[in-house]
Amino acid sequence: MSKTTERLEQLQKQEAQLKARIQREKARISASSRKERTGKLVAWGVAVEQLLADETFKAEWWKLQCQRVLSGRTLERALVGEIGNPSLSF
Repeated sequence: MSKTTERLEQLQKQEAQLKARIQREKARISASSRKERTGKLVAWGVAVEQLLADETFKAEWWKLQCQRVLSGRTLERALVGEIGNPSLSF
């Protein structure tokens, strides 16, 4: 095998290793972003539950707002059951 061929194979191996490192870093960043977003959504959910429970938000108003911006399964999830207060069933 010639030196040129060996060098090319070495560079291709390094390229494959670098691509694998890039992929792992992208996956790490993506996972971190998902965790951050999930944390935010949970915090907002807790806040909405509390606002509904202490009647800062009226249940009927909340239902209308959800219908305005959500649809399908997401809307069903937002309106299912009791939200922080047994009297707030939809």
